Amino acid sequence: MSKKKYSLSAHTINLYLECPRCFWFHMVKGEGFKRPEGPTSTLPRGMDNLIKEYFDSHRAAHTLPPEVSGIIEGELVEQDTIDRWRYWRTGLMFYDTDGSRLLGALDECVIESNVYVPVDYKTRGYALKENSTSYYIFQMSCYNFLLHKNGHEVSDYAYLVFYIPHTIEATGTVNFSVTVKKVKTFSHDKVYGIFRDAIEILALPEAPPPESKCNFCSWVGKVATQHGRQLKLF
Repeated sequence: MSKKKYSLSAHTINLYLECPRCFWFHMVKGEGFKRPEGPTSTLPRGMDNLIKEYFDSHRAAHTLPPEVSGIIEGELVEQDTIDRWRYWRTGLMFYDTDGSRLLGALDECVIESNVYVPVDYKTRGYALKENSTSYYIFQMSCYNFLLHKNGHEVSDYAYLVFYIPHTIEATGTVNFSVTVKKVKTFSHDKVYGIFRDAIEILALPEAPPPESKCNFCSWVGKVATQHGRQLKLF
C-alpha cells in the first residue's frame, strides 16, 4: 500500500479509468510529467458561473428554474451549504482508513423527499447524442458516494442539465435550449472499489505498461520508434 496519501477527484480517477499509466505519471511524478494540454476556452467556465448565479436567484425565491421544474423535483439545498460544496477546499470529502481522500465539488444539489440528489450543469456546442451522458456517470456516482459518506440520504440517480446554444438574435442575444437527463449512478461499493484500485496503482514503484487504447501512449510510442530509441518516460 502506498505510504504517500493522495487526494483524488472524479476527474483524476477518470484519467485512471482511461489510462492507468498516464494517471500514475500525473499523480506520482506531477508537473512536467503530465499530459500536455492544448489551449482551452474560458467560455464554459463563464457559463458555469452564470448558471450558478441563476440557480442561486431561484434558491432565494424558493423556486426551481422553470426549464427544470417538473423534471427535477423537491427544492434546492440552502445557500450556505452549496457555497461550501462548490469549492474543493470546503467541498464534500471522504477520508479512507489509510488517509487517502476522495474530493468532490458539486455544482448543485436538490432535496427530494429528504433524499439528496446531485445536479451538474454542462454546456455543449451541439445537440446530445445517445451516449452523451455516459462520460459523466462516474462523476455523478462519486457525488452520490460523497453525500452518503457525509451522512446524507441518497438514491441511485443524479441529474445532468445541458445548456446548448441554438439561435442568436439580431441584438446578439444567444438563446439556449435546456435538456435535463436523469442518470442512474453506480453503487457505493463500486465507486469505493474503483477509488481503491486507483490508490493501489499509485503504490507501484514504476508506471504500469502503456494502455493499448490510450491515444497519448500510442503517440509517444510511435515517436520513440520513429527516432529509433526507447523513451524512458513512457
